[in-house]
Amino acid sequence: MLAASAVEAVEPLSESLLNEISALSEQGIDTLSLLLLAEAEPDLAQAPAAWAAWHRKKIELLRQNEAWQAITREYEHLPVAAPHAHRDWLFAELVRTYLTMGSGAQARDLLLSLIWDSEHDTGQLAQWRRLVAQSYLVDGRYDDARSALLRYEQDYPEADRDPQWLGLQARLLIAGRQANEAAILALASDAPAARSAYVLARLETPAPPDDALINEAFDWLAEPSLDLALKHSLFSALFEESREMRDWPRRSAVLERLLGVDHLEVAQVTAVVDALWFSLTEYGRQLANREQLLVGNYGPWFALAAQLNRPDTRQAEAVYAWLAIHAEGEDINVRAHQQLVQTLAHKGETELLRSLYLSSSQFTDVSVLPLALMYRLVDMALAAGDLGLASKLMSGLDAPEGVDVVEWQLRRARVQILAGTPQHGAERLRDIVAADTLGDGQIGNLLLALQDLNHQGGHQAAYEILAELVHKVPDSRRQGELYFWMGESRRAQRRYSEAARLYLRAARTPDERDSGWQTLAQQRAAEMLEQAGLVSDAVLLYKRLQAQADPARRALYQDQIRRLSSQSD
Repeated sequence: MLAASAVEAVEPLSESLLNEISALSEQGIDTLSLLLLAEAEPDLAQAPAAWAAWHRKKIELLRQNEAWQAITREYEHLPVAAPHAHRDWLFAELVRTYLTMGSGAQARDLLLSLIWDSEHDTGQLAQWRRLVAQSYLVDGRYDDARSALLRYEQDYPEADRDPQWLGLQARLLIAGRQANEAAILALASDAPAARSAYVLARLETPAPPDDALINEAFDWLAEPSLDLALKHSLFSALFEESREMRDWPRRSAVLERLLGVDHLEVAQVTAVVDALWFSLTEYGRQLANREQLLVGNYGPWFALAAQLNRPDTRQAEAVYAWLAIHAEGEDINVRAHQQLVQTLAHKGETELLRSLYLSSSQFTDVSVLPLALMYRLVDMALAAGDLGLASKLMSGLDAPEGVDVVEWQLRRARVQILAGTPQHGAERLRDIVAADTLGDGQIGNLLLALQDLNHQGGHQAAYEILAELVHKVPDSRRQGELYFWMGESRRAQRRYSEAARLYLRAARTPDERDSGWQTLAQQRAAEMLEQAGLVSDAVLLYKRLQAQADPARRALYQDQIRRLSSQSD
C-alpha cells in the first residue's frame, strides 16, 4: 500500500468510502468491507486522532458482524502508541463484548482493573460500576447485582434518571418475579437499555402480548449490542408466550420466527421444533373438526388439505401434519409426509423443512422417515454442502426407484469421502469394483470419487482400487487413463520411479480421440524420472516430447533439457 500523504492521514475515510463500506456491510459482504477499511488505515504516528477514528469504524463493523472474538484480538494487538483515550474506549468496548458473549466474570475482571487504576479516566467511573452490576446479571448472580445497584444508587442520587440504571433495575425486578413493577420502571425511558427491559417485562406479565410487542421483541433479539443473558431471557419469554396461544396459526408463526434467531443452542431448536409440530397438528385437528371429518376415514382429510392449499398453504400444512403424525396406517402417514414436504418445498421453505425433520425429538432415528422424504433431504443436504448430514442420511438408504444401483453406491462413497470419512468411502468403492462390471460412465464417476480420495490423502487405497479395476477394463483408452491415475497416487506417495513406470504405461496406450493423455503422461513421467534421480532418462523423454511439440512447447522442453544437462555435466 502506498504511504498516505499528511492530508490523507488526517482525513483517511472519505464520505464515499464510508458509504461504500456501510453498503457492503449491510449486504453481508463482511470480508471485503474490512479489507477496504484496512487499506484506508492512516499512519498512527502522523495522525493518531485519525487513526483512532479509523479503528473505531473497524470495531463498529466487527460489532455489526457479531465478530466478538475478533474484537478481543483487536485489543490484544492494539499498538503501544495508540492514544490513551482510545485505549480506554476500546477497553470499555472489550468489556461490552464480554458481556454480549455472556462472559460476565471476564468483563468484571477488566472493569475492576479499570475502577482501581487511577490512571484511567475516572469520569467513566459511574458507567463502569453500572457495567459491574450488568456482569452479575449476565452470570445470574442476582443478589450481587442487587447489592451493586444499591451502592450505585446511594453514590449517585440521580440514578433513577439514567436509562442504563433503569434497564438494569428492571431486569432485577423481572428476575424477582416483579414484572409489572419492572415494566412501569422501564417505561420512563425509550433508550435501548430501558426499552428492551420494558419489552421483556411486558412479556413476563400475565397480559397476553399484541403483535406489535412480539415484533419489537424479535427486533431486540436481532440487536447485536444486547448481551446474551437478556437475549436468552427474551427468547425464553417469547417461547413461553407462544405456548399459551390458542390461535394456532399465530402460534406457529411465532415459533417459526424463533427458529430464525441466530446462535440457538441445539436444545432450544429441538424444543421449538417439537412445539411447532404440536401447534401444526392441533391446528390440523381443529380444521378437520370444523368440517366434521372422521378419524379412520382419511380420504376426505386429503381432499380438505388439497382444497385448502391455495392461496395460503398454512391450513393444508396443518392437516398434512396431523395425518403424518397421528393418522392410523403407515401408508397414510407416508402419503401425508410426502404432501407436507412437497408443499413446504414448493414454497422454498427448505430450512423449515430441515428443522422439522432433522431437529425434532420424535425423529432422532432418521431411518423411520419415509424413503421419499429421506431422498429429498439427501438432495437438500448436498445442495447446501452439508456432506456430513448427506452421508448420515444416505448410510441406510438403497437406491431410489429409477436410479442405477451402482451410481447410487458411487454417490454414497463420494459423499462419505468428502464428508471426512474417506476410509468408509474407500471400502465402498472396493466393494463396487470387486462385485460389478462397470460401464464407461460408471468408471468415469468412480474416477471422480478416487480423485476425491487422493485429495483426502487416501493415496494407497486409491492405487489399490485402480490396480484391481485396470485388469477388468477391456477399453485400452480407459486403461491408459487408469494407469495415469495410478501414477498420480504413487507420485503423491513420492514413489517416483513407480510413478514414472505407470505414466509411461499410460502413454503407450492408444488414444483414438487424441485427447492429449499420452503427452501429459510422458511429461509427468519425465518429471518423475528427474525426481527419482534418473536424469539421463528424463532428458531422453524430454527430447522425444520436444520432437513432437509445437514451437512454443518445444522451447519449454529445450529449457528443461539444458537445465538437466547442465546438472549432469
